[in-house]
Amino acid sequence: MPLAFVTLKENRTAQAAWILAPIALLGVIYLAVVKILRMDSGGTVQLNLMFTIIVLGFSMIWLLAERIGNRNRFVTFLLATLIYFGFLGVSLLSVGFSRSIIAIVSLAAISIPAILFAFVIATLTSPKPFNTARFIITIGAVFFIVLLISLSTITFVIYRTPEIPLNSQIGEVVMISFFSSLIYYVGLLPFLILLLSNPFWRKRFEAVLGIQIQTPVEPQSPMEMP
Repeated sequence: MPLAFVTLKENRTAQAAWILAPIALLGVIYLAVVKILRMDSGGTVQLNLMFTIIVLGFSMIWLLAERIGNRNRFVTFLLATLIYFGFLGVSLLSVGFSRSIIAIVSLAAISIPAILFAFVIATLTSPKPFNTARFIITIGAVFFIVLLISLSTITFVIYRTPEIPLNSQIGEVVMISFFSSLIYYVGLLPFLILLLSNPFWRKRFEAVLGIQIQTPVEPQSPMEMP
């Protein structure tokens, strides 16, 4: 991640460093939650890896936004997916291939497409002109729907377990999808606020999602009118 600041000239600005603000905020919240839960060392390692992949991997997309944006939406989506999974691969290589690590990486591999698809669907369903408040609300619901579809496909198609009652499996999938989508929504909300409120990052948001956000025009006072 530091290389994205050093090697890319568009990131050698004070404005680009604002991406560290949501990372720092989420890091403080994460450390507080881990301390409250009092998890063992193995569980902490798994959560650390999940946090790194989801949060820092998501940040990398926006640090590279000027390289992957302003293209066909499908091409941009593929490039963003490549960046996210590339970060996942690097993170996996740095910690090894134990069974517990593979399990958490598998969860991250399911989550990454869900997160990216949620952004795509929320963008395509947004009315014109683009409404930032509606987008923030919509993407929360889309997170849940996309994760529910993903986990349902894995549970009932790929890894169907006939011994467990269907009602129990459905309830479990719905519950996991709800809490997972809530965690991702809360975790990515600080990034959304930055991307939609800061002009520097809003430009990158527009480039990646292929939209145009209209900024309100302040009315001129009578003294300023020609």
